[in-house]
Amino acid sequence: LPADRELLRYAALALLARPADRDLHGAALGLLIRDPETRARHLPRAATEPGVPLDALVDALATHPGEVLDALRFRLDATGEDPAAVLGALAGIDTPALARRAAVLVRDQALLHPGSAPHVAAFTDRRLEAGPEARAVLFPLVTGLIRSGPVVLRCALAPVLAAPGTGASRHLRAELLDVLLEHERHRAGAGEPSVLEALVTAAAEDAERRSEPRTRQLTHRAGLLCVRTPEGAARLDRLLAALVHERPVFTDLLGGWIVAAPGDWAPLLGVEALDALRRPGTSMPMRADGRGHGSLRPA
Repeated sequence: LPADRELLRYAALALLARPADRDLHGAALGLLIRDPETRARHLPRAATEPGVPLDALVDALATHPGEVLDALRFRLDATGEDPAAVLGALAGIDTPALARRAAVLVRDQALLHPGSAPHVAAFTDRRLEAGPEARAVLFPLVTGLIRSGPVVLRCALAPVLAAPGTGASRHLRAELLDVLLEHERHRAGAGEPSVLEALVTAAAEDAERRSEPRTRQLTHRAGLLCVRTPEGAARLDRLLAALVHERPVFTDLLGGWIVAAPGDWAPLLGVEALDALRRPGTSMPMRADGRGHGSLRPA
């Protein structure tokens, strides 16, 4: 009711006038910027007041987008606020013009603060589910992060892009996954083992939710990139051995792929992976002789 709103407005103004109530100023400013009649006057102060509720700032996006986005940037850069909350709020922006401006903020956060990589990945995951309408902003953002971002960011993005997703996101995830794989294929001639490991792990962990051909293709592509170097081959061998122990669905799939096309999979399997596949209870027992890379012999 208008009368109730006016009473709340006066109460908030009274709190702001009392220095002794400093701890309550953030809540008072939050109330005032939710009110269309007092928003413009109090938003500049609210932008730098750490106690203002985040959702109150987000409510003002439609009428004062520039000031609100500047306030969110200030919170990320100057106040040390949890980036999960701020990036979560940005992920809810659907208006194309605002989404483009939000993407700039997300990009800067990702490149300047590598520790926020998990939150940037969560932002990406949520925006992917917004459907094809999000592509115009999201595709250039994520491809730019893949090509210029740190390893920790690509590791965080890997499971998001490899995830099965829904019908709304599946096509764009696949496009961006191809960009990531191509980047790792060309990067320094050998890619980054930790990024490739993240992709293989994601393939195994989501095997029951993803189509079998997509899981096979992702595992094989990432695995082939791993084994181009001795270090990558050794790390892949250890990872596959661990996944065989931990992921029975993936283990069954891997055994089937090896039986169907042993020559394709021989380069990816070392001693530890073969030993794991030979253990009792796996779907594909192996002969004990001829161990090592390229020595696949289904019993």
